[in-house]
Amino acid sequence: MAKEKLNTVNEYMTFELGHMQYAIELPKIREILTYPDIITTLPNTSKWVKGLINLRGEVVPILDVRIKFNTGAIEYNEHTAVIAVITDDKRMIGIVVDKVDDVQKLDLSHLAPVSDMGSAIPSKYLKGYVRLENNQMLVIMDVESVVSKEELQDS
Repeated sequence: MAKEKLNTVNEYMTFELGHMQYAIELPKIREILTYPDIITTLPNTSKWVKGLINLRGEVVPILDVRIKFNTGAIEYNEHTAVIAVITDDKRMIGIVVDKVDDVQKLDLSHLAPVSDMGSAIPSKYLKGYVRLENNQMLVIMDVESVVSKEELQDS
């Protein structure tokens, strides 16, 4: 029984969007960047598609999920970060967040369903939430659905 419990504990990178804390599975994250000074903008894309950057020879689209999900006032400051994620189909995509917090081990056996919560982000982009020891809610983002090819084509 203890072995099953171990399989439900995973490491997640936590970050802020607006006034809420979110998390993405650590294995999906390649690196954390400061918001880049130079982004090549793309014509005829939605406002949340900021453009492209060259990350060590790889062209990476930068998506500002704060704009996509209208999480509050958008500021680009010293806390603004880009989380470079690797998708299941091996694409690298940068998502802009208000602030990166830290890595936490989370027990997903206590994952509450998305339908039971209130979030600025539609439930199809979320896996659920966990309540932390300090009684704060941490929302687990389904990064694959946020950066899916269909989402990018709809923009």
